[in-house]
Amino acid sequence: MVKYRNVWLRRPRAPKLVTAAKWQVADIGGPRTPTDEYVSSRVWFTLRGIDFPETGWHDDPLPTLSTAAAAYESIRDGEPEAFSYFFDGPYFLYYRRIDTSPPTVYIEGNCDGDPDDVFSVTTGEMLLEELRHTLYEAARVLHAEIADKKHIDTSVQLAADLVDRLSLKQT
Repeated sequence: MVKYRNVWLRRPRAPKLVTAAKWQVADIGGPRTPTDEYVSSRVWFTLRGIDFPETGWHDDPLPTLSTAAAAYESIRDGEPEAFSYFFDGPYFLYYRRIDTSPPTVYIEGNCDGDPDDVFSVTTGEMLLEELRHTLYEAARVLHAEIADKKHIDTSVQLAADLVDRLSLKQT
């Protein structure tokens, strides 16, 4: 058992193929001042019914989704493993390619607040295409929400590029 957010959790059992994995973004906000390009939101990943790092986690959505997209692309292109990060806390996702047909990816949601005690909060397997699709949907929602906000041209372009990278025409 491990303690996570003041709750004792059992270490996750062997992963099972899941279809209820989803990247989520909510409460997307634009910059506070004209010189601030910062886009904030709530961003989290649900795997096997567990929201990671937690429901409504507040973080930088563009870097978080961008590292997840880069991890997806690495796995898609044949790399055996990859990582993506949440930037507001000691949380990361570990991805490992499983060479099956169709391609599958094993995912761990990990906490490394103590370098001597990194632990998995949730684990599971999902089809690689489902990972692409849920990332695409989250990026699409983010882009749609910020497209008309003022003073964030760079963020809008980065979000549009992310949507394009994850679209079916790119895979």
